[in-house]
Amino acid sequence: MKTSIIISTAGRPVAVKSAIQSLLALSLDPSETEILVIDNNAQENFAKDLYDHCISLGNQVRYVRELNPGLSAARHRSIRESRGRILTFIENDVEVSNEWFDAIQAGFGDPEVGMVGGPSIPKFTGTIPAWLWDFLTPTPYGGWMCAWLSLLDIGQDVKNISPNYIWGLNFSIRKDVIIRCGGYHPDLVPSDLQRWQGNGETGLTMKVVAAGYRADYIQKALVHHLCSPDRLTQQSFAKRAYYQGIADSFTSIRAGKNPVPDSIYGKANSLYRKVRRLVSRILRRPQGCGSSWAKDSAPIKAVTDRAYLEGWRFHQSEVAADPKLMAWVRREDYWDADIRKEMT
Repeated sequence: MKTSIIISTAGRPVAVKSAIQSLLALSLDPSETEILVIDNNAQENFAKDLYDHCISLGNQVRYVRELNPGLSAARHRSIRESRGRILTFIENDVEVSNEWFDAIQAGFGDPEVGMVGGPSIPKFTGTIPAWLWDFLTPTPYGGWMCAWLSLLDIGQDVKNISPNYIWGLNFSIRKDVIIRCGGYHPDLVPSDLQRWQGNGETGLTMKVVAAGYRADYIQKALVHHLCSPDRLTQQSFAKRAYYQGIADSFTSIRAGKNPVPDSIYGKANSLYRKVRRLVSRILRRPQGCGSSWAKDSAPIKAVTDRAYLEGWRFHQSEVAADPKLMAWVRREDYWDADIRKEMT
């Protein structure tokens, strides 16, 4: 078998069915391609509903339940279960375009290519707030992106793109490459387990960069990303910023920097300012790229700045106080990692 298409899900019971249907509409050859649904739902009613839906589709979809919490655990289970040489990951709130699959297959026709990605454009289902447009930024390759909503549209093919621009909702990789690079880092763990959060596919793409594998961005490999009104709120952006603070703290500690106890922040304002400058680089436009929406977006950016710092400080202090968590952050890989075991 050539390709395994993988959807990992926890929640979004309506959206995931639309994602599955968009794949079935492609009329893929089942002898060459499989569709795997990895169910990471903790709620039994969601799990039963998804199981029943997949069973109703017969042999078009293979359903697997993974109880170890977190997106990375679900993805690692999918790698073990997969039969394809190419692994194509999509998220449970996307719909693929008609040309998406063929474009990915064509990309891997070059044996030098280890990863393939493409654009993710929004599918808005409600009113778009004016401040949103001030969260769009240019990419080094042209076009635009909005990391807050995992939106990306460069507008042209880019060969040998930085693997960091192959985003998780539209992420294809050779199976042997992901195995050699050690898989994903912890990602999207439940909110009550945030201390175990990591940097997800960013950790993987950093290892792909270090290993020297080539990644290509293909414009026709396009997916539509659901952007419902609940995602276009100050609360949703603050949650995303808090998560990013934790992920960046994980990256810093894993790279060898010692964590800073929370008490230090109150005494060393220079450190606090240093982190705030880091926030500006990560979350804001470059200087000189102002917009007419800046006034509307300023309060949202103030909230997200604070949320980012809270996430950073939370993770730094948690790791500083717990050698077991430090060992988790700096472990070699997470193939067999199980948060439930760490908790006991």
